[in-house]
Amino acid sequence: MKYLFTFVFLGLMIVIPAQTLARDNVDYWYIKNFDSEITVNKDSSLDIVEKITADTGSAYQHGIFRVLPTKQYADKQILSPVTLKSITDFKGNKQPYTTIKSYSDGTITWKIGDADKLVTGENYYKIAYHVKNAVRHQDGFDELYWNLNGNFWDIQIDNFNGRIIFPEEINKNNLKISTYSGSFGEENPLDIKPQFAGNNIVEVKYDKTLKEGEGITISAAFPDNIISPYVPGFWEKYGSRFYFFIIPLVFFLCLMLWRKYGRDPKINPTVAPEFEIPEKLSPIEMGLVYSDGTLKNHYISASIINLAIGGHLKIKQIGEKGIFKSVDYELEKKGSGKISSPAERQLFASLFSTGEKIKLSDLKNNFYTNLPRIKEQGSDFLVKQDFLIPYSKMLMIIFFVLGFMGLFLSFISFAFNSNLGFAILLSAIIILVFAPLMRKRSEKGHILLRRILGFKLYMDKAEKYRQRYLEDQNLFEKLLPYAIMFGITSGWIKKMQNIYGEEYFRSYHPMWFYGYGLASFNADQFSSYISQVSSNMASTTSSAPSSSGIGGGGFSGGGGGGGGGGGW
Repeated sequence: MKYLFTFVFLGLMIVIPAQTLARDNVDYWYIKNFDSEITVNKDSSLDIVEKITADTGSAYQHGIFRVLPTKQYADKQILSPVTLKSITDFKGNKQPYTTIKSYSDGTITWKIGDADKLVTGENYYKIAYHVKNAVRHQDGFDELYWNLNGNFWDIQIDNFNGRIIFPEEINKNNLKISTYSGSFGEENPLDIKPQFAGNNIVEVKYDKTLKEGEGITISAAFPDNIISPYVPGFWEKYGSRFYFFIIPLVFFLCLMLWRKYGRDPKINPTVAPEFEIPEKLSPIEMGLVYSDGTLKNHYISASIINLAIGGHLKIKQIGEKGIFKSVDYELEKKGSGKISSPAERQLFASLFSTGEKIKLSDLKNNFYTNLPRIKEQGSDFLVKQDFLIPYSKMLMIIFFVLGFMGLFLSFISFAFNSNLGFAILLSAIIILVFAPLMRKRSEKGHILLRRILGFKLYMDKAEKYRQRYLEDQNLFEKLLPYAIMFGITSGWIKKMQNIYGEEYFRSYHPMWFYGYGLASFNADQFSSYISQVSSNMASTTSSAPSSSGIGGGGFSGGGGGGGGGGGW
């Protein structure tokens, strides 16, 4: 009997799910249970309730955040406005939260929790929201192509239950269901199969751990003429430009807004050469200041080169292959101390989230989802340092949008009422005149921008400061990422060739860049390689796919909804 007991005990240990054992010593957020109920309405909208049980174990954290897209991507961009109803616990008690809208990538984020309060153990979050224009209307059929939980969570989900309630006219007799699951772009490696819990209710369950980046997408096709196409409301069509009908009021409001938010501080405009990297900023963060908050693709490639020069990674060119001799690059993770730049830390973590090595081609149609978080890390750092004002660029964009919308409306209005058309036209012109004036930098930001322009001047006029470069030959590699960031790589390398001499470049070989065709080296060849690497990185890391869910062309993370989230 004692041996029987031993065998039974060992057998139980084997069949106990691994995820249960893995949660014994929890020291950061994971989602213990994720329940989502989606009600499909006849006006093409959805009412969604998510009940999330999140566990931080013995660690002390503030809360979680939920990110949702407000756009779908098919053959064209489809707007799906999201309206929050409530955020509570399971008992209906209100939870504190902050709403963050990103107009650049079309997402809305609810950051749930209190910065002055810490929580531990299990926490319960119930998020109820309404999504418009969620059903796609195709030729001969309609489709709900929806990412149920989100492929962009950076914490794991141990159990997921999805429940979709259709109108009674849509049921098991006329519904065609497909599912896609796994990492972004995969079809269905998790082998998830939906089931009918009622005549018009579909359930999707997965009781194993969804890892970071794994999600579940459903495509439900049904006959047309049951769900009505989305009809934008009057306010959604025309926006707030109707506040600007009266010309003097428009001018007064613009003037007041400019005086409060757009007037620049008075600063000496003189630009002097800057011989050191201003504030020791990384290329990403310097680029964000240089372009007043805009993250450009080559800033990412510049910082990847910067990380390589700093010893954090190596870049290997993989030999030419195939009919068209396409070249690929492999990035290999290396350990070389702490990365001081918040944006580069996020970039580094995003590049190597799946392993120690990654091919550049593997990032295509995938890595772009990391760009908002990288920009957020860089922007938050600069805002805290008072180098960026987060609202100034958005105000300028709003003014331009309102102005051009006013111009368009004025041409339409002339057909009905010439006085109305003239008033709207003048109002739109006033708004457009004020638009570029609304872009404002802080006093510290202005001073830093002058230093950055002085730094660029120093690199542009390198031959004038030949002695400084000769005193420190490491300046070549140290400043290379910033030449990429400024977009002056080729010209700057030629200046370096004139300063250091051709012999220097013949014997030069970077420790961080190796591979096919690099046995011999010269400045022109190096410039060509760096430009090629930078271009490939910029285009690959920003590329995004498009898809439809019907006919086997769908994938996990496609369609609308989804998004992601994490803990903080």
